[in-house]
Amino acid sequence: MARGRSRPSGFVSLLLLLAGVLIFWMTVPHLGTAARAATADGPRGTFTAARLVCAGHSGHTTCEWAGTFRSDDGTVELVGVKLYGSGRDTFEAGRTAPAVDVGNAGRVYDPTGSRAWIITVVLVVLAYVLLVVVARRHLMPPPSPGDGGRRRFLTPLGSPGTSAKRTP
Repeated sequence: MARGRSRPSGFVSLLLLLAGVLIFWMTVPHLGTAARAATADGPRGTFTAARLVCAGHSGHTTCEWAGTFRSDDGTVELVGVKLYGSGRDTFEAGRTAPAVDVGNAGRVYDPTGSRAWIITVVLVVLAYVLLVVVARRHLMPPPSPGDGGRRRFLTPLGSPGTSAKRTP
């Protein structure tokens, strides 16, 4: 039995389609914020550490400092924000550090930028690949019986492998 002759599974295609759409839905709206975090684009100011917030999962504990952010020009003041990348030993309560508000709710970033954009871009690419796989499975013409299970692609007139002749 030729591998390419079977009809694509509708259930698998539906799962791939749902996964691709879900990942796109979760990541695309954050591309702008991820780009601003990577380039530290936003109002610069000062983060003041207030308390350490830790979350444990699967035997691993992650901690970040929460506090307040005030822009240098005084137009932005955020309370209860976390400084991305701050660890357990980074601060003590009351200590300040330069920070940038890139528009990510509840989080400010170091003025040197962030690598948080990498996972966002990887997930967008993954979603794109999943959607392309579904499209190829269902939108490409099926293989012809005489071509060994390979998919046939349309070729322009006059290209090698075509029998049609151009008329002047």
